Amino acid sequence: MLYKKNKKELNDELFGNPSSEYRGTPFWAWNCEVTEEKIDKQIEVFHEMGFGGIHIHPRTGMETPYLQDDFMHLVTYADKKVKTENMLCWLYDEDRYPSGTAGGKVTEDVRYRARHLLLTTEIKPELENSKETFDLRVAKGEKPGGYYLCAYRIKIEKGYLTAYRQILGPQPSTDCDRVSKSEGTLWFAYVELMKESPWFNDQTYVDVMNKEAVECFIKVTHERYYEVLSDEFGKSIPAIFTDEPQVKGSMALSDGGCTEDVTLSFTDDLPKTYKNAYGIDLLCVLPEILFELPGGVPSLHRLQYHDHLCERFVSAYSDTIADWCEAHHIYMTGHYMSEPTLYSQTLRLGEAMRCYRKQQLPGVDILCNDPEYSTIKQASSVAHQYGREGVLSELYGVTQWDHDFKGHKIQGDWQAALGVTVRVPHLAFMSMEGEAKRDWPASINYQSPWWEQYSYIENYFARLNTVLTRGTARVKVAVIHPIESYWLAYGPVGQTGMLREQMDENFKNMISWLLFGLIDFDFLSESLLAEQDCFAGEDGTLRIGKMRYEAVIVPELLTVRSTTLHLVEKFAACGGKLIFMGKVPSYVDAEENISVSRLTQKACQISYEKNALLSAMEPMREVGVYHQNGKAFDNLFYQMRQEGEARWLFICHALDQKEKADQSETACVKIRGIWKVFVYNALDGHICMEKTDYQEGWTLIDKEMYAEDSYLWKLEPYEDKEAEIYKKIEIWKEESDFHKIRTGKCAETYNLVAEEKYEGKNSKQHLLCTIHEPDAYTLDEPNVFLLDHARWRLNDGEWMPDEEILRLDNKIRMILGYPPRQDAYIQPWRLGMVPEKERVTLYYEIESAIGLPAISMAVERPEKLVLFWNEKPCTVDKTGAYYVDEGIRVVNLPELKKGINTLRIEIPFGRKTNLESIYLLGDFGVWVRGTKAVIVDREEQLCFGDITRQTLPFYGGSVIYHMHFTLKEDADISVRIPHFAAPVLSLAIDDKMIGPVAFAPHIQHAGVLKAGIHKLDIKVYGNRYNTFGTLHNCNPEFKWYGPDSYRTNGSEWSEAWCLRPFGILSRVEILAVN
Repeated sequence: MLYKKNKKELNDELFGNPSSEYRGTPFWAWNCEVTEEKIDKQIEVFHEMGFGGIHIHPRTGMETPYLQDDFMHLVTYADKKVKTENMLCWLYDEDRYPSGTAGGKVTEDVRYRARHLLLTTEIKPELENSKETFDLRVAKGEKPGGYYLCAYRIKIEKGYLTAYRQILGPQPSTDCDRVSKSEGTLWFAYVELMKESPWFNDQTYVDVMNKEAVECFIKVTHERYYEVLSDEFGKSIPAIFTDEPQVKGSMALSDGGCTEDVTLSFTDDLPKTYKNAYGIDLLCVLPEILFELPGGVPSLHRLQYHDHLCERFVSAYSDTIADWCEAHHIYMTGHYMSEPTLYSQTLRLGEAMRCYRKQQLPGVDILCNDPEYSTIKQASSVAHQYGREGVLSELYGVTQWDHDFKGHKIQGDWQAALGVTVRVPHLAFMSMEGEAKRDWPASINYQSPWWEQYSYIENYFARLNTVLTRGTARVKVAVIHPIESYWLAYGPVGQTGMLREQMDENFKNMISWLLFGLIDFDFLSESLLAEQDCFAGEDGTLRIGKMRYEAVIVPELLTVRSTTLHLVEKFAACGGKLIFMGKVPSYVDAEENISVSRLTQKACQISYEKNALLSAMEPMREVGVYHQNGKAFDNLFYQMRQEGEARWLFICHALDQKEKADQSETACVKIRGIWKVFVYNALDGHICMEKTDYQEGWTLIDKEMYAEDSYLWKLEPYEDKEAEIYKKIEIWKEESDFHKIRTGKCAETYNLVAEEKYEGKNSKQHLLCTIHEPDAYTLDEPNVFLLDHARWRLNDGEWMPDEEILRLDNKIRMILGYPPRQDAYIQPWRLGMVPEKERVTLYYEIESAIGLPAISMAVERPEKLVLFWNEKPCTVDKTGAYYVDEGIRVVNLPELKKGINTLRIEIPFGRKTNLESIYLLGDFGVWVRGTKAVIVDREEQLCFGDITRQTLPFYGGSVIYHMHFTLKEDADISVRIPHFAAPVLSLAIDDKMIGPVAFAPHIQHAGVLKAGIHKLDIKVYGNRYNTFGTLHNCNPEFKWYGPDSYRTNGSEWSEAWCLRPFGILSRVEILAVN
């Protein structure tokens, strides 16, 4: 059990300072040569950041041999270190991702390699002519690419399948008549193995539908961890994370009449198990999976294929690993590939919900700050129904270096509202050396200047978790998941594409309408209903596992299972609220059936529209939030939990509204029932009583809401005597209108809490004075001049023109026959020692308008370099210091002269060598125009505004603005910074820290100050975008900020640096609190 402390009532101490199990546990990227020293230092940093644990995650760049003795010693060492900090050590089951290969060790055995079925009109002579020949070659230790299965005659008329037959026996000869007017086109079916890839260390992905392959994966990985760490399983080691397991996707034809190659997910014994399940040979009916039947008639075989495929994947991979974890007292967690849409699930999983059925801690990932509400809803629904402790989320990944605290809070908030309890921030770099620095930044570790303020975020979410892991989710509404109807429509794009797009759009809209309409719901997986404890009660509720629902929505399905239909029939007969949204299903188990239409007589049928849905759901409403004009808010999520007689309510913003930083919205929160309400402030840990009014059986709370605000309330029922007070409220004399908030037509409302007990955030304030410019500023780090272009030559060859460093790196690799260093390349630990036989020389010209007696340079592996500064040999005088990351070392350079300075560097080069940017450091400024950068004097004084235009274009550290203000009399003041571009600010008045500023309305209360002059220092925490970001990627819509985003081409490439604003952008205001 992860949350053992939830057995007792929540106390103030635990809420104020939550223990490790409630805290985030980041992906810690082991992406270098791992050492005990690095482990010690960085775990201490994580502890200071407020994290409760770490996920040991091997990533690109790791030098330590995976799963070997040195690696296991370091994992054990890390576990011991986290225990000294009262933290947890979470394991990860793969070298990089996706999980299943153990860094390529599993798929060294060809039998375990991923494969697919290829249907083509072309003979593939490179593949074996039979399974028997294929097996013989495998037995000899060879690596054949696949084998022939059978052939088909397929007849297509106007894009639809009118006839087909399977051709058994030997592969037809190459001179066979390919097209017969009477029988159609000749197609060949092959089983084709996945090709080897450097991403899998020159192996392939695993066959996730092969249980024997998965058992091999467990033996190599899980058993290895257990061998070394078994005593800590279920103690300091709570879980092991599996990452992005997936099937080789089944593709759809572009059109029913085309003859393009197409692939289907497959494993060798799939036809056998399909026949065992459905009594028919899969290969006999294979064309129906790909082509549409005439007249829009659905194919039962297509539905069964996708269902069986999913079952094979889940039973072989997910269930097998979960069973092992259960037996070894550890949780299986992690996430699957492509969870969000009906299409993506069909392609990579079958259905996401089935994957979670045995997972002790269901998990998801949210990348690129995408609003994947479906992804979390699917996982949390299974967690609710199976009584799991929570949901894990890998979050913040692929958001770039300048993702700020607002982004961290908003994304974390809406995920918490949907049920996420274990936060796995992506990603904390152990090192930034080489390619590791581009591994989907930012680094949530010491390399980001804001790390020292991150406990503000972590403490907040940890406090939330002490509450949102308690009791059970209070959800009244269930929605039948439409994935199986999508399978039925998964045919050629030309015939089914528009329908499938509409189905996915409907799916997305329905989720948004309900969630933003503040109607919480769970999905029902039809495949899981067959194994769950399901019961339609006489009280009109539907029990699914641990949950009870009062309403069931059927969202325009094409087909429904007969078992599902029987269950909802009983539910409706017992008085349950059954709603058909849009068209009623025409098929039961993919066969035409009118029984669903008859059921609508006992149910409610509505149009597939937002208003119709929310109107139908109004009786289910637990919470509503309304503007003064009665209009409902449309940017909030909520979660309600039941703990004994009490309830917990969390409401948060779910949309990024940074443009509304200074705008509040007056809200009336209405909660069904009469409650005493207590505020649990998760930002600071304080608890107080809330001011409430009561009306028509609802509790009302007024709030001024800003863009990142969230609220956590405990709702306690009133004792009988207290409830008598509410009875004094008059009943409305005219018909109640829930949406008319305090229009004067309602009765008197009672305030049951004394005014002086109300502690509101947004007390009235007025402007005392404005600071228009700072007096001075201080940099936390030396300024930086970025050298990311150079002339170059290989060995003694001719000098080549100036080129961006990553481009010239790949040009050199191409010349030498090395694979490019991009997203996918073999791990250093797998390569071992590689000689550096070549020599690359880089030549830089640095223009300076000033002279300086000395500067320094930050560079990787300086001990390997031969340096010439202004054509004079330069001793590599290492200072012991580093710049940003310990892998980027600082080297002293001689005098910087006015004019052109030259830097020549000779680098021994081999397959594992990294050519990277160089950073000149010193007390200077930098002037940038387009592609030209010149060293100049640093600005003596900054103005409020973008510092990239004030001689600090590449600076990524923190800046402290020094200023002052004068009070004419004693005053209780706050400081407001209306506009800034930075992750977070911290404020100090008269050298006393008063706290951070990260969220709207950008105000920090300072308390009562005496009349006179006061010093104000505002530290603007840096981010590393303008130093290490995608500075030559000029596509503003680009969102996959990984290694390839640094290597764009064409219209997405800019020779000029694409910098992003940073700093305090406008005035600072001193406010008096009334």
